[in-house]
Amino acid sequence: MDRKKELLKHVSKEARGIEIGPYFSPLAPKREGYNCLSLDVFDTEAVKRRARLDASLPAGAVDLIEPVDLVGSATDIDALCRGAGVAGALDYILSSHNFEHFPNPIAFLQACGRVLKPGGALSMALPDKRACFDFYRPLTGLGAMIEAFHDGRSRPTYRQIFEQNAQMARFVDGQRSLVCFLLDEKLEKIVPERRLREAFDAWEGMRTANDPHYHDVHCWTFTPASFRLLLSDLFFLGLSPFVVEAATDTGQSDFVAHLRLVGYTTFSPAETEEYYAAREAQLRAIVREDWSVAKSDCQLDILERFHSSLTGRNPLVIGARALALLARRRDLFLVRQYLAISRSIFFDPLHYVESYGAARDPALDYLLEGAAQGRDPGPFFSSRKYLARNPDVAADGVNPLAHFEIFGRKEGRRPALR
Repeated sequence: MDRKKELLKHVSKEARGIEIGPYFSPLAPKREGYNCLSLDVFDTEAVKRRARLDASLPAGAVDLIEPVDLVGSATDIDALCRGAGVAGALDYILSSHNFEHFPNPIAFLQACGRVLKPGGALSMALPDKRACFDFYRPLTGLGAMIEAFHDGRSRPTYRQIFEQNAQMARFVDGQRSLVCFLLDEKLEKIVPERRLREAFDAWEGMRTANDPHYHDVHCWTFTPASFRLLLSDLFFLGLSPFVVEAATDTGQSDFVAHLRLVGYTTFSPAETEEYYAAREAQLRAIVREDWSVAKSDCQLDILERFHSSLTGRNPLVIGARALALLARRRDLFLVRQYLAISRSIFFDPLHYVESYGAARDPALDYLLEGAAQGRDPGPFFSSRKYLARNPDVAADGVNPLAHFEIFGRKEGRRPALR
């Protein structure tokens, strides 16, 4: 998935909108012709000053920071827009990795409903807890969000600060240590940090001192399915004016959600029954997501264990076909890709034929045409996901499975499991 393209799905240069906290990488910059206001808790000079002090930013990042038009909390977006004379006149709101930080997300949703036109879009990118440092934290429940709304919360609680610090996780592989990673990394490489005592002591210290400071953390944790359920439940209960159009995995460490402003509504008895049926399906979808991590590890173990039993592995036949391909095409790298596919644990010729029709040489069909058409070499490896997660491979035009077997394994890349 092209992440930026997906986030801008409901945005045009003619439409009028707001982007929340774009920092140095705005999605809809004015310099490219977008009619988009910037909202941040800091003014322009403060944002630039903070960026100059951030050694992790790439060179030239400060120059990409655009003027901040609305200064204040995103939860107060309606008051800020009234002051600017644009309340109720906006077509879209963009937000990337902000929603999970908001202490009172229901208040934010309701405020957004007051500044968008009817039918306006709220498009957000959110971290998927299965692919970031929230990995070992439980999913946010509906009651926690409602409680924050009833409390009129304006900052994270000591409990939320503790939960992030006590259950922080990293993907560790050799010298690499990452707080964001892919969905199907091996479970044993996702390591919880050993900070429980320190996190508890910090909680006690804040509580004793009645610490008034704002500590920025992930207040909430989601997966695409859990987010869809939470937001759908809020709409059903009359706490949000938005319906969920989509919540789609980007193939990286986050997902993109599109919400549509339809206003508050009361469900009829028939609509209520229909909603509960849909809700049941969403609850099951969350359980399936929970199983996906274990399934990824199990799939790899099973494949490695039973590789020798997979059909279509006659080395004499593979070798003869490779020589014939070399004689026809005179391309050593093409032959190398062919051999890599034919010998791969992820290539299942019977599954390929059963899924896509007869082919005299399934490995060659997948190499020359199948992958380009979005076909998968077997029941476990996803061609589309591998290319989405590795845009350099897609740009080079290398077959995804061949790339993984020849280069990806050595480079520490993970196979994209279906």
